[in-house]
Amino acid sequence: MVYNARRVAKRSLGQHFLVDRNLQRRIADAVAAEANDPVVEIGPGRGALTTHLVERSLQLTLVELDDDLFAELVSRHADRADVRVVHGDVLKLDLRSLVEDWGRTHVVGNIPYNITTPIIFRLLEMPYPTDIVLTVQAEVARRIAAPPGTRIYGALSVGVQLHAVVELVCKVPRGAFRPVPRVDSVAIRITPRSPPRLSPRGAARVRCLTRAAFSWRRKQLGTILARHPDLARPRPVVERLLSACSLAAELRPERLAPEDFVALAAALSETGWMHPR
Repeated sequence: MVYNARRVAKRSLGQHFLVDRNLQRRIADAVAAEANDPVVEIGPGRGALTTHLVERSLQLTLVELDDDLFAELVSRHADRADVRVVHGDVLKLDLRSLVEDWGRTHVVGNIPYNITTPIIFRLLEMPYPTDIVLTVQAEVARRIAAPPGTRIYGALSVGVQLHAVVELVCKVPRGAFRPVPRVDSVAIRITPRSPPRLSPRGAARVRCLTRAAFSWRRKQLGTILARHPDLARPRPVVERLLSACSLAAELRPERLAPEDFVALAAALSETGWMHPR
C-alpha cells in the first residue's frame, strides 16, 4: 500500500495535519525520550511527528482511530520491529496495557480540539506516564497554565496543576496545519509530579469539588458549599470548614489556589461528604 500524504482530513474526527516540518521537528524533539524508551503517540495521522520519532530508535506505539490512516501506518512501518500500530479510540483504550512500563512512557500527540480536556484528564489518572507533550488550542493552553485570580483560571487549571507542571514548548500558528483551523495552537509539556500530591481517591474528591465550585463561579464560597447539590453542607458545618482551611466565605472560586481545593476537599470528606462518582 502506498502511504497517501495528500489524504483529505475528516471533520468528524477533528483532523488538522501538521505540515510545517520545522515545527514537526521541534515538537518531536520536545519528547525527552532516549533510545529504547517507550513512547505512545496519540493520533499520528499522516505521520508528521512519527517520521521524526522513528529516527530515534524508540519503542513507539501509534494509536490511530481513522481506519484508512491506520492501514497506511501499518503498511508504512511494517518492517519496523520498534513500531507498533494500534487501531482504536484513545478515550476507550487501556493505554497502560499497550506498553511494558507505563511509568517510563512518554506520550505525544497533535490531538483533536474537541476532545482535548478528556484526553488530558485521562492521561493524568494515576499511575502517571513520565511526561506528556501535546499540541492544543492556544486558549486551552492559557487556561491550563492560568494562575489563581485570573479570569480564565478554572477547574481545568486546578485539575492539571495539581497533577503536573506545565510549560510551553512552542507556538504553532494556524497556518502550520492543513486544513487551516480557525485558531492558533500551542505545544505544551505536561510533567506529572513525582511523587503524586494526591491519592486516586483524593484526586476524585478534588475534581468533584472544583467542578461544583466553578460551575457556580460567580457565587461566593460559603454559598457554594451550602447550596450546590453536589456539596450541600449545613451552614454550621460550612463555617467550621472555612475556619479550618483559613478561607473566607466571601471568596469566589477563582481566588483559591490548587492547594486550597485540596485542603477543602479533605476537610469536606471528614464531615461525611460522599462526592458523586
